[in-house]
Amino acid sequence: MEGDVLEHARRIMVPDLSGILDAVLQEVRLDSAAEPTVCVLGDVAGLLTAMLARRLPRAAITLIEPADDALAAAQVHPGEQANVTFRAGDPLRVRLPKPADAVIALLAAHHMTDAQKIDLYSRTFQSLRPGGVLIHATRIAGEDEVLHQRQHWTWLAALRAIGVDETGIARALAACRDERLSPLSTHLDWMRQIGLAHADCGYRRGSYAVLSGEMPTDPQARPRNLFSVARMLKRD
Repeated sequence: MEGDVLEHARRIMVPDLSGILDAVLQEVRLDSAAEPTVCVLGDVAGLLTAMLARRLPRAAITLIEPADDALAAAQVHPGEQANVTFRAGDPLRVRLPKPADAVIALLAAHHMTDAQKIDLYSRTFQSLRPGGVLIHATRIAGEDEVLHQRQHWTWLAALRAIGVDETGIARALAACRDERLSPLSTHLDWMRQIGLAHADCGYRRGSYAVLSGEMPTDPQARPRNLFSVARMLKRD
């Protein structure tokens, strides 16, 4: 599995993919004997889903991938997937399993607009049971242009350090032109405005972060009115 992670880190240009997956798993605070409902939005050839299935053998896990080829690539661990349901669908439109104990969005939002990211947070929030957790691993922008450029050059150096050649670097630079990254502080603000409690960043390395937030267990702590995406965007 470790070799698979490094191979996919090079392929998808995520230098510390292993650290990100470990950070995500640390936020899944569920006992191995539990029977939770877990939804994964996007995966890396099924790596995270296989890890979850091993750790939570009694969980009902649903993996949702936007593309058929990504879904097929994820179905490669048959001995570990008895409790996994595979579905194709757009994370912004597909019906999510609910109530969920955990929803994990893995590197699925860095091409989304700000409004779409807010919608993703809202949809996942509404699918959680009280105490359920949203975990979001994503690329983030720097808090200002200087910090953003530092993150960019650190990312390129980290790619070279894991063996990505200059042809691969050129592909990575071309792919990131379409990214629409948002700063960490903005992500956390959106999560809190929507109603997620204990919104925090448990992992940060350069332009990658793993964020989490929980559905409040106290009904009085949950928002009583539907939020407005337009109003939230005006606050930024």
